[in-house]
Amino acid sequence: MPAVSPIGYAAEKRSVRESLMRRNMRSDERAPFESLFFRGGFDHPLGEGEAGSLLRPLQMVRWSPSATNKQPWRLVVDGSKVHFYEHRTRGYARESTGDIQKVDMGIAACHFQIAAQEAGLPGGFLKEDPGLRAPEDTDYVTTYATSAGTPLL
Repeated sequence: MPAVSPIGYAAEKRSVRESLMRRNMRSDERAPFESLFFRGGFDHPLGEGEAGSLLRPLQMVRWSPSATNKQPWRLVVDGSKVHFYEHRTRGYARESTGDIQKVDMGIAACHFQIAAQEAGLPGGFLKEDPGLRAPEDTDYVTTYATSAGTPLL
């Protein structure tokens, strides 16, 4: 079973076991903004102050849940498009479960799209690999293209 999704309502107070697990997995910590998001290519980290109307959608990606909090997503803003890449963690892709980080990528993409639409940036996903030189263990997944086609930054 590659994924489990909880349903219901969160308890008002976390158990000691849950609190310890969350602390050990660093579930409430996130990678720095500049290590996840880029402008034009992977050589140009994108700072929060430069994100403009994309700030909220990018923050929603940054805070998306991921398996053992690995945050495998790397996004490159390129004109009117945002390219999604998976930075693979060694040992996660197994024959029995597949690449569980692809599930994380889908969750992050969903968070991005909802937040982008709420920010007045409607668009959709397409498969259009821009051919950017990506770091080792980093592969293209999908592209979010805005409907208006105007530059995002």
